[in-house]
Amino acid sequence: MKKFETAKPYAPEVLKKLHAVQIDMLNDFKAVCEKHNLPYFALFGTAIGAVRHEGFIPWDDDIDVGMLRSDFNRFLEIADAELGDKYFILSPETDKRCTSGVVKLMLRDTKFVSALNANAKCPQCIFMDIFPFDNVAPDKKGQQRQLKITTFLDRLLYLCGTPYPIIPLKGIVGELAAAVCFVTHYALKILHISPRFIFRQFEKQSTKYNDIETEYITGFGQPTALKKMFKKADMFPLTEVPFESTTIHLLGNNDEELRKVYGDYMQIPPPEQQINHAPVELVFPKA
Repeated sequence: MKKFETAKPYAPEVLKKLHAVQIDMLNDFKAVCEKHNLPYFALFGTAIGAVRHEGFIPWDDDIDVGMLRSDFNRFLEIADAELGDKYFILSPETDKRCTSGVVKLMLRDTKFVSALNANAKCPQCIFMDIFPFDNVAPDKKGQQRQLKITTFLDRLLYLCGTPYPIIPLKGIVGELAAAVCFVTHYALKILHISPRFIFRQFEKQSTKYNDIETEYITGFGQPTALKKMFKKADMFPLTEVPFESTTIHLLGNNDEELRKVYGDYMQIPPPEQQINHAPVELVFPKA
């Protein structure tokens, strides 16, 4: 079983250069969204950084944004025409080797290989994560079922790519979890169940309630999806705030949502909680 790593320090000049590249990516993404009237909003550490630091959290190394599913789908439709000379979209739909449920905007001719994805067969580039937000089931029982199925499918998708995931558990429990992952990986291989098939089932369950009016939305694929759900009525109007040398949009109820998930997010966490993607290989674009 591999050792679980949560953070790896960067040389300051390397992280500064990475942040500059990612700001260029954000500006290119924003330009397309503005041109086609596609709202987006910062998520997770990116949203915290925007409020607490007016930019990146000092140790963070990526940008996370969310979009309503209809806007997300429209962005995917136009991404190649608008950005294809410089970027590409990575998901199991665009690359059958991809085993991540998170859709990424990848910068061509770069590398960003994290410890978590060191064995991935698909391209690993400097990236932005783009999360679609879908309707949550209108009743508690349906919400729990939707959460369990989507989380299971997301984990299953990842196990298509490796029999040795990094597991943050120790002792007998960790060894048992590792054994289950190993068996599951090879069972998927034997049964010829592809990442694309699992991803499509994941999206089917995520979008199950998008044709009816529901009060809440969330981004599925993680056990905390229901904790992070919020009312659609509260998300607009989005606000625009400084972010490094540019700006970024935040949810109208950004403070409420961040406090619900992270508590007092204005406090700097201790070093052991300063998480990044622990890159083992990083190649910048040619000047």
